This record gives sequence, C-alpha cells and structure tokens, in this order.
Amino acid sequence: MSEILRFEPFSSAVEPEFWASVAHHKLHTARLDTAPRDVQGSFGCGRRHTVRSGGESGQKTVAVPARLRVGASDGSSNGDVVVSGRLHNTNTVEDFKRLDKGALLREAGAAVLEAIRSGKASENPSLLWTFVVVSFADLKKYRFWHWFGFPAVMADPADTVWSAAQGIGNVVGSNDSELEALVGRCARFVAETKHGAFLLAKQCNGNWKVHALSEWDALLTSDSSDNVLVGFVDPSSHASRPGWPLRNLLVWVRHQRLATRRVRVLCFRDSGLLGMSGAEVRQRAQSVVVGVDVAPATEALLVSGWERDAGGRAAPRVADLSASMDAERLAAAALDLNLQLMRWRLAPGVDVARMAAQRVLLVGAGTLGAYAARALLAWGVRHMTFVDNGRVSFSNPARQPLYDFADSLDGGRPKAEAAADAMRRIFPGVDARAVSLQVPMPAHAVSPGEVAATKAAAAELDALVAAHDVVFLLTDSRESRWLPAMLGALHRKVVVCVALGFDSYVAMRHGIRAHSGSTNLGCYFCNDVVAPADSLSDRSLDQQCTVTRPGLAPIAAGTAVELLASVVQHPLGGLAPPPPPAGDGDAVDPAVFGAPPHQIRGYLAGFRQHAIVGQAYDRCTACSDVILDAYRQHGFDFLLRVFNNALVHEDAPHTPISQPPPAPDYSYLETLTGLAALHRQTDDIMADIEWSEDGGDEEGSDGGFEHL
Repeated sequence: MSEILRFEPFSSAVEPEFWASVAHHKLHTARLDTAPRDVQGSFGCGRRHTVRSGGESGQKTVAVPARLRVGASDGSSNGDVVVSGRLHNTNTVEDFKRLDKGALLREAGAAVLEAIRSGKASENPSLLWTFVVVSFADLKKYRFWHWFGFPAVMADPADTVWSAAQGIGNVVGSNDSELEALVGRCARFVAETKHGAFLLAKQCNGNWKVHALSEWDALLTSDSSDNVLVGFVDPSSHASRPGWPLRNLLVWVRHQRLATRRVRVLCFRDSGLLGMSGAEVRQRAQSVVVGVDVAPATEALLVSGWERDAGGRAAPRVADLSASMDAERLAAAALDLNLQLMRWRLAPGVDVARMAAQRVLLVGAGTLGAYAARALLAWGVRHMTFVDNGRVSFSNPARQPLYDFADSLDGGRPKAEAAADAMRRIFPGVDARAVSLQVPMPAHAVSPGEVAATKAAAAELDALVAAHDVVFLLTDSRESRWLPAMLGALHRKVVVCVALGFDSYVAMRHGIRAHSGSTNLGCYFCNDVVAPADSLSDRSLDQQCTVTRPGLAPIAAGTAVELLASVVQHPLGGLAPPPPPAGDGDAVDPAVFGAPPHQIRGYLAGFRQHAIVGQAYDRCTACSDVILDAYRQHGFDFLLRVFNNALVHEDAPHTPISQPPPAPDYSYLETLTGLAALHRQTDDIMADIEWSEDGGDEEGSDGGFEHL
C-alpha cells in the first residue's frame, strides 16, 4: 500500500516591527474600521544545522522549523519568496473569538483554486501561497492575540509517495560540475523571479534547464514526463517531508494536462550554496527529490491550514511586546493612544500631532502653572519651559500638584526647577526646562545697582518668548503679566492669560495683529484705562497669598489649555475669529472644535460661565502700536522708564522731568499711550458737570433735598 504524502506545516515567525505597524495603522488610519488589509510575508529554503553538543560526537544536527516570516524581510535576499496575505484585525477580543475562522480559510482556499483554474497561478506562482491573519491588538498593554492560517486545498483521496525522498545528487549522478550548475540555475531563477516554483527539464545533452510553470504544456509535448521535475522553494528542513507550499503546488499539477499521475518533485533547499564549488555543493546540499502519485482533481473544496501551537493544538497565540519594550517608549505609546482614541469616534478631525508640536512657555510655576502643565502634557505637548523666581513653600504642595513636602524643605527648591523635574518624573519623554527669572514689572523701581541684572532678565524673557509658539501668563499679579504680554504681541505669539479671583476666573487669548494698525481681539490690558501699578507692596497677610476657592485653579487652568487646543485646531490658528453672536444660525465655523472664544469668564457662585469678546484698544498699555514702537526704538531704556514709572511731559514722553506735573499725576505708560490725556478730558468734563449742577441749585431749582 502506498504511503500517504505528509507535509511539514508552516510556523509563523512575526517580528516586533510587524506588530508596531499593526498598532500604528490601527491607531492612526483604521481606527474602528475592521476591513481586512493586505500584508506581506516571505519564506526561504529550509536547512538543517550542525551545532556543538555534549554527546560523544561533540555535535548534533538541528532542524529549523518551516517558517513564514512576517515583518522581518521584504524578500530581497536570495532564495526568499514573497507572498501576500490578508490581516483581519478586530476591535475587541470578543470579536476575535467570534470571527468565523473556517469561512476565512475557505475563502482564501477558494481564491487559490480560482487562480489555478484561471491560469493566473501559472504566470505568478506566489498566488498559490497566500496566508490569513486574524488578530486583536490590545494597545494599552501592547499584547497582540493572533492566529495565522496557511490555506491548503486538500486532496481527496490524499496524494501518495511512489518514490521516497532522495538527495539531489542522485538526480545528476556523480558529476559535481553538473550538480553545481543545477543548483546554481535553480537559485538564480528563484532570486530573479521570486516565484518560488519552477519546472526542470532534462535536455538531450544531459543538462537540466529551468523553466517557468507556464511552460508546462510545451515541455510535456517535447519531453517525456520522466525528464521533467516540478520544483519549489522548500521551507522544510525535514529529511523526508516536503514543506507546506507543496500542497497547493500539487493542486496546480492535478489541474494540468498529465500524461501520467506520477510526478517527481524537487524540494529545493540550497539557495545559499550559490557560488560554491561542485564538491562543496555536493557535501552541503540538502535538497531532495520525491516521487508523488497525484490524486485526480475533484469539485469538492476542502481547506486546512490553521497554525498549531507547540502542543499540536489548533489555537491562537499571544505576542506580549511590553516585556521587551523600553518603559519610556511604552509610556509615550500609552500617552499617544489616549489622544488618538479621540479620533476614532468623537473627533475624527483632530490633529493631535499639531497640538503636541507646540512649544509652550509657562510664565508662572505656581498653582495655575502646575495644573496647566499637567493638562498640556495630557494633550501630548512635549516641549515646555517654566519661568519663575519663587521657591516652594510649605503651603504649596497641597495646592500645586507638581510639588511635594520634600521640595519645601531647607528653604524650598526653586519652583521652576522643581516643576521641570516633576514633569520629567511624570513623563520622561517631556522636554521640560526651568528658567529661574524674576520678571521685571511696571512701577517696581529698579535701583542703579539692579539695572544690569534687570536688563539681562528682560533680554532673556524676550528671547524665551521669541523661541516658543505659545506663552501662558499664569502669575498672580497684574503687573507681572505686562512684560510677557507686550513681548507676546511684539513677536505675534499665541498668548493665553489666566487670572483668578476668590470664586471667579478669566481665561483668555490675546489677539494677534495680522498687520500693523489692523483691528483684532484685545489683550488682558485692553479693557483697562489705567496702567498696571505696584499691587504687591504694603499688603496684609491675606493679600500676600493667593486666596481663592481651592477648586478654582484647576478649572481655570484646564479651561485655558482647552482654549489653546481650540486655537491650535482652527485653520487660522491665533488669527481665528471668536464665535458669532448668539442667534446667528448661518455662521458655521469649519474648525473641529468650532470657533475659539476670546474670553471665558467663570463664576463658582451659581456655577456660571460666559464667553465674551473685547476688541483691541488703541491706547492699550501693553499691545498698542505706540508701546510696541517705543520698545522697538528704545529697547531697555523704554522698559526702564516703565519699571521706574518715570514722570514725563505729555508732549515729549521720552524726556523725563524733575518735577511732577500738577495733580493728578499719571504714569509713564498712561502718558505715552494717551490715557493721561483721556483722564484729563474726563476730569474736565466732570468738573463742568459739577459746576452746572451747582449753578442750577443756586438759581432756585428744586433739585435739592429740602423739599423731600
């Protein structure tokens, strides 16, 4: 009785790069789409290797399993055969379990059979060797459930062996040169075509010639079937069992015109011997020739091929990449995952990379700065710089989440430094920098001995603003926001300002002028008709501390960061207009988060929130043209007058005077911007109104109180 032909099954060899590409595609492209996608794999010649051992001979032979590699090779190496597959990635592990795997394998097997019957497989033999992968990617833990299927159309009855496997040397006899030539021709054909299957025909001169499968009919016409071999790249290293690809190749054979059902098959395993001498080839050759009785073709479609585990059971496998991945890379992947998940259902148009690319300058590393930094990190922002000159006190850790008790010991660590260190502990991938710098402020006089240090601080802050995309103003006094606000307007940066009351807050973005003199949204100082003054001196204890309801700062800081996100996601960025007035139903903003508001004012009393708009003021003490031009022309000399609040002539604001003008006195900024003149006009009008009222009473009008 003939022996049934047995095959060495395929085993998948999946490189981490493949799962990384699956994760990236799932996260950024497919999202919830479970449509199958094309993937590629490859297999090469199987080999047995001799290794050292502790036995008597000192060595042993190890057989390498028949591998189909995915993610490791593009098939460019000699002897590799590139094959195509289909990846079915599910959204849940339950979907992975419920997937009709039998139907998937039958569908793939039917495609192989159709390629054979249509003749496409004769032109492109790689169509004989497709594969399917079903998977579920747990992107939180970087675990990948997967199951490979290598569809093989089964013969019924089974193919049998009529001639046991024998070495390739027996085909050519003892002639080493002929053996070298035969191996070389097969190896070159495979390397050039990547087909993995071929025909060998013995010519009248005794030499063997390699042909494509499409030449089958022509060869059988001119040659006896005894002189024609069917060859394929065999991934098996078993001494007598051919590899899994032969199964579908024999299906191809049974659908061809056959003079006899008996064929000889060359299981080619020697691509690596190309270029060796005939003697070396004979010594190392592992290719075998097997005689096969091919069963007749039937209409029934029987397909097998699901991969088995080490115990021989048909079962899926799990690739756990978390153990082999760097912990910092895992943290970065997890952070990106949470952001990318927004795009799956809720906000498909969000460009998370655009937000993450922002370089953010945080002026103030206190309560607001700490909460804003955490929210920015949650948005994926990797580059942030803290500016602060304070030290961590014992009252800070309870309210400021970047500090702990140890930071407040021994006089307290510098806040900027402690904040940057804390951010790196939270997420090592963040580029958090610290600048310990006291921001110079209007009406805070600079003594002669402090001029050099103040000039250096102002220049450093100017450079920092210029080097960042976004500036957050998170300090706890009005005057400390003036210089960074002015520099933000000068460099046309996105500036976000947050200020707190006891139970109220404002979070706003400063307008960016498209060009000089253009109308735009106002800055934090545009609503004021007085210049920032010294609000820090001569204060009682409750005024020295930031006294607010404890839950207010995280609300305000979070609102400010989300305001920035809306600005960044808008096509016009910092030039985006605010939302239209309520009731304007025709105005639709194309941005993913809609039109970003100008100002958001919130009140814990009643838990109310309002979005309002304020236009830029041409006499603003921070962003008006006269202020920016004064800084451009006079640089630090201009700033020094602001800091020292020099009194000036209104008609020559850059010429200081030694005696103050008549009361009321006005600051340098108020005089320079014209606010002083505005106040004088207002005072004059008020004086006229008071005089008119007095005159009316004196004339006996009944506007007095005596008749009441």
